[in-house]
Amino acid sequence: MHGVRVGVLFVVLVVVVATACRQRGPSTLSDADKAAIKKTTDQAFALFAKPTKDWPAFVKVLYAEDAMVLPPNAPAVKGQEAIIDMVRSFPPFSDYRQEPKEIEGSGNLAYDCQSYSMTFTPPGVPAFKETGKLVWIWKKQADGSWKLWREIYNSDRPVSGLVIPSGAMAADASPEVKKLDDIVGRWQMDGTFRPGTKAPAGPVANTMTCDWFTGGRQVFCRMSGTEAGARYEEIYTYSYDPKAKAYTLFSTVNDGASTVQKLVIEPATWIHTGEALVDGKPAKVRFTLANMSPAGGSWKGETSVAGGPWMTMGEGTYAKAK
Repeated sequence: MHGVRVGVLFVVLVVVVATACRQRGPSTLSDADKAAIKKTTDQAFALFAKPTKDWPAFVKVLYAEDAMVLPPNAPAVKGQEAIIDMVRSFPPFSDYRQEPKEIEGSGNLAYDCQSYSMTFTPPGVPAFKETGKLVWIWKKQADGSWKLWREIYNSDRPVSGLVIPSGAMAADASPEVKKLDDIVGRWQMDGTFRPGTKAPAGPVANTMTCDWFTGGRQVFCRMSGTEAGARYEEIYTYSYDPKAKAYTLFSTVNDGASTVQKLVIEPATWIHTGEALVDGKPAKVRFTLANMSPAGGSWKGETSVAGGPWMTMGEGTYAKAK
């Protein structure tokens, strides 16, 4: 109940602040406090404007230690370290601009309404312009400086993409179908991956979200993020065929590849196998989730090209997203 009360109070606070952004009210925020807020903003955006981003330095200059960001269509991001991980996952962008609309406040809190724009240049897809608006809530620190304490933002672009109807696992689900519940949830996947047998390895930063499909007998998942510096998107469905007594995964990736894979479920281990083209040659692929638990586990991707030995293409860990 405590968490519910805090959530409700914060929603009320955001509504009040958002209304204030449209209807100017009385404020006791001094010119000195406004100047201190501008100083923090200027210091942070001086780092932000550099070609090579020092994200830890940027976050620690701008955000309070107990800061919380409420991004659209995602869970709240709490604390400086989690915010650093969040901003690191942003695709490449340029020409970022913020336009202040109003800054007012009282006591140790202030609100800051702004609009923003930027150009995203994710690898492998056309660049696109993004515009939106944000509300920053500032908090005065013990040393007299001001730090960003709460942030909420959203895009001006309408929600796009495929909307999948979801629900709960069927009440009469078979024991085999119930095993699919181990993957349901939102997971953060990290590690390294190389897109070809001779390609260098690069970092993986993906979010995997899995839900029961309406009817509760299949699980639908989406993978979104970056792999080895390239944008990665995948949608896939897990199902169990009682006649064949087998699990199947149907997958489509943003590079145009579509596959059908077999899934074998062992204790705390899922082994996916299928076929693909690797370096332009026919190959067998194997993707393993191991050490599975409600908190997460590890993953490993392997390939065997043209009948050759199995090679590790990527590996890492996955954990419940915060």
